[in-house]
Amino acid sequence: MENLTSFIARADTGMLLVETMTTHPSWRKQAKQLLRNFSDSYPDTPSRRSFENGDFLIHYIIESRVVFMTMCDKSYPKGLAFQFLDAVHQAFMRENGRKIPTFDRPYAAQAAFDMTLDKVRREFFDPHSPENVKKVEDDINAIHNIMVSNIQEVLKRGEKLEKMSTLSQDLMHESKKFERSAKYMNFQIWLKQFGFYVGGGLFFIMVLYWRFFM
Repeated sequence: MENLTSFIARADTGMLLVETMTTHPSWRKQAKQLLRNFSDSYPDTPSRRSFENGDFLIHYIIESRVVFMTMCDKSYPKGLAFQFLDAVHQAFMRENGRKIPTFDRPYAAQAAFDMTLDKVRREFFDPHSPENVKKVEDDINAIHNIMVSNIQEVLKRGEKLEKMSTLSQDLMHESKKFERSAKYMNFQIWLKQFGFYVGGGLFFIMVLYWRFFM
């Protein structure tokens, strides 16, 4: 699974407008199935949600009557995936917002938006980069809000409470993992910036101790 394999489609019909060019056929098939389900229940489909499928997760948002969906490994931070989708949504609306009602054939926005999608993907692709760790660190509270909203929406649709409890526990575990990852990355950045000076200072102290006390 290549992280941030992405799809953009009309929410009312499920028709694909843009997809990642490296998409595997089996992932495309699964995305189309989900999009058809969304269109069948639109506009009652929850606006933000995640699905688990084997070793990867599918995240989506529905904004401005358009579905923005991405597939990621389970290790990819959920909060960062939703930030990626929000960034794609903003870029898509900036470039194609007025054209959406005129898109009446599959992949109508592919040629115009493909380069922009690739640019946003490259920005979010590495979850361990200092910039993306900072995004996750700043967005932990927003992740909680997204998932609590989803829990309430699913409860309204009559799904089992046991599933909701598991989802809440997964959310808490994910948030703690984000915090540990952020602290570790910040420590690495600090070492890169100041490690040389700290090491030099310790070496100087050892030399003084050896000279005057040994």
